Amino acid sequence: MSGGVKFGVVGLGGYARSHLESAAEIESDGAGTLNAVVCIDPENHPDKLAEFRQKGVRIFDDLDQLIEAGGVDVITLPIGIHDHVRLSTKCMKAGYHVLVEKPLCGAVQDANDLIDVRDRTGKTILIGYQHLYSQTIQELKARVMDGRLGKIRIARLKASWPRSDSYYSRNPWAGTRMRDGIWTLDSPINNALAHYLTNIFFLASSSAYEPCHASTVQAELYRAWNIENLDTACLRVQTDTDTTALIAMSHAAGGEQWGPIMDLECENGTVSWMTGLADISYSNGESELIDDGESRMRTGPWRNMVRALEDGEPIVSTLEVGRAQTLCINGAHESCPDVHDIPQDEIDTVTHSGSKYLVVKGLQELLHTSADENKLFSELGV
Repeated sequence: MSGGVKFGVVGLGGYARSHLESAAEIESDGAGTLNAVVCIDPENHPDKLAEFRQKGVRIFDDLDQLIEAGGVDVITLPIGIHDHVRLSTKCMKAGYHVLVEKPLCGAVQDANDLIDVRDRTGKTILIGYQHLYSQTIQELKARVMDGRLGKIRIARLKASWPRSDSYYSRNPWAGTRMRDGIWTLDSPINNALAHYLTNIFFLASSSAYEPCHASTVQAELYRAWNIENLDTACLRVQTDTDTTALIAMSHAAGGEQWGPIMDLECENGTVSWMTGLADISYSNGESELIDDGESRMRTGPWRNMVRALEDGEPIVSTLEVGRAQTLCINGAHESCPDVHDIPQDEIDTVTHSGSKYLVVKGLQELLHTSADENKLFSELGV
C-alpha cells in the first residue's frame, strides 16, 4: 500500500492500551503508522491526547467520525465482546479492514453473519489471537503437519487465573451472558483464557490455516462469584479430527496464577507446553525444546495484517478460527444450560492488596486432577 498501512485504534483505556503499544512497535519498525484514535473519555487521558496531538495523530470522539473522515486502512477494535460483530460489520461495510479483539463473539450465528459480511465486502479481518503467532505454537503446528509429531490424539489444558472483585466490576459486561440483547458468554473459556482453547482447534486441524471443530462437548459450568455466567469450567471435547480434549479452568481457585499448561499426546510423541516453551519427547527417543525467545507474539496479528494487505500473506487468526472457538463455547452452554452455584461453605474470601478474591476449597488440586486424568469434576466425585 502506498505510504504503508495506516491504523486507527478505537479507544485509549482498558485493552486499547495494548493496541496502542502494538501500534507504536509496528510504527518503530516502519511496518505501519498510527494515524487516528477514537477517544470517548478525553478527561481520563489528557497526557496521551497531548502526545498524539504533538505527533499529528488525529483524534475523534466516536467511531462514526473516524469512518466518515477516512485516512486509515485498518480499524482496530479492542472493545467489549457484545460489540465485536456489530462494529466489525460497520467498519467493513464502510470499506475498512478490521483487527478485532478476541473472543470473536458469544454466538456462532453472529460469527456466521460476520463471515458473510467479510465475503461480500472483500475486506480483510483478523482476530487478536496473538498466541497463534508465537514461535512455539507455529513450530508445533509444523511438526503436527509434517508428521514428526503427527495427529494429536489427546489434548489436556488446565489453568488457574485468580480474578478479584475489581475484575468483575471493571466494565458492565464482565461475567455476563448477554449485553444489550447480544450474547457475550463472558467467562474464563470465552475471554481471558480463550487464546489457549483456540490453540487446540488450530493445532489439531489437518489444514495449515483452517481449524478443526468440536463434534461433541460435555461441560460442567460453575460459579463462585455473584455473576450471570461462569468463573469455573471443565469440558471434554471431541473434535472432527478425532482429538479428545479435556479443559479445566477457573478464576476462583485462589493462590498464585499458574498455567495455562497444555499437554498433547500425538501419534509420534508427546508435548508439554506452557506459554513461551514447548518440551517435545518423540517416540523414537529424541527430544526437542522450543522457546519463544524474542518472538514478538503480541504484534503478530498486526504484522500479519500488514503483510496480508501488502503481499497477500494468508491470515492466521481468521474468522473461521474464531468461529471454531465460539462453536465450542456454545456447545458447552448447550451441554450445561444452567451454571451451577458453588455452595458458600466451600468458598473462602481472601483480601490481597485491597482487592477481594474468592477461593473455592480444593479447586487448585481438582483442576490438575481433572485435566491429568481426563475426567470431568463430577466423574471425580465432586
